[in-house]
Amino acid sequence: MKFSRIAFFFGCAMIFLAARADAQKSLSFSLQISDADIINATALVDPLAEKVKDIAPGNFSMMIINNTGKDVSANMSVQAFVTLDEDRARTQFVNSKTRRPFLIPPAGRLFTSRDADSPDFNFMNLGDLTAARDRLKNKVTDPGSGGKVPSGIYEVKIQFTVEQIGSSPASELIEVNDPRLTLTVTNPTTATLLLPSENGFEYPSPFPQFQWMYDTRAVVLTIYEKRPEHQSLEDAISASDPYLKVQIDRRESGNLSILTYPQSATSGPGVTILKGPRPLEPGKVYVAVLDGIIKTFGYEVDPLRMIRSFRISDPTGQMILNVLQAALSGGSYQNILNVVQDQKLQVNGARISLNGVQITAQELQVLLTQNKSKIKSITFED
Repeated sequence: MKFSRIAFFFGCAMIFLAARADAQKSLSFSLQISDADIINATALVDPLAEKVKDIAPGNFSMMIINNTGKDVSANMSVQAFVTLDEDRARTQFVNSKTRRPFLIPPAGRLFTSRDADSPDFNFMNLGDLTAARDRLKNKVTDPGSGGKVPSGIYEVKIQFTVEQIGSSPASELIEVNDPRLTLTVTNPTTATLLLPSENGFEYPSPFPQFQWMYDTRAVVLTIYEKRPEHQSLEDAISASDPYLKVQIDRRESGNLSILTYPQSATSGPGVTILKGPRPLEPGKVYVAVLDGIIKTFGYEVDPLRMIRSFRISDPTGQMILNVLQAALSGGSYQNILNVVQDQKLQVNGARISLNGVQITAQELQVLLTQNKSKIKSITFED
């Protein structure tokens, strides 16, 4: 495995490191490691070639700051360890060192993970760590892993040995020892709607409560209307504007996992309303989309997504169905009523009309009671 593989593991956590300059040392360091909490190896790494793809090297960089005002020659060593969640055994999988000193001019020098393959640095592996590296590679390439780095604690140790300052020999060991070089990696796998619990779930209020379970960095909850012309939930998502779009950041919100449909666009800690809210109406069907937001080396990848439909109940509409059942059951229209019942069809109580004239539920009940035998046809319209 080439040393450039290290970039893959450096990208595993949200890190910005800035080592304080120490006037007593020849070198100090400023490190930048990209923002990520999931690694998609199939997108960023070619495990078979054991090489990070071009997208990754720019995500780890270390500015080597020369505090002497003279040219400095130094060697660099990198070690990496992992303690996997599954076995809690600390294992070394990288032990590399430059074959010969490299030059650090007074202006300093930038090192990135791409430079691990550069002749200027010329790293070599110390010791045989093939078994440990193969174990990690096999876990990444296993079909059940989804191409993710296994969860665990990844530790990186970087040391510099100053060999010469200007024309004078030197012997100085400097360690980049910021404790944040220990990275805890978790692989988000869950963004699940708990409420609504099933398609067609009915809420008694136009301010429904949504509940979810997640281990992603954030979730985005989006609500769409499903109109009669939409043949599927996906049609509703693509054809209608969101009634509500809100992002909940797990850390900033304190792991918030319950949200009541807001009455205004007022955001809170870790809760950002991106669109809406527009009022939900009784009798209508809506679609809730929960997206678990995932980033890899600072790039968003396909989210974990769950889609469910729900309905805001209409008590008047239910009363109308009861009236129809009482007035027409057992007769020639029983088959129609069976369809209504079997398919759990809903009636919008605000849209009852007789010959184009809007009537109330009470008026419908009187008409059905007085004219049951005179009814010639029944039509349900969307």
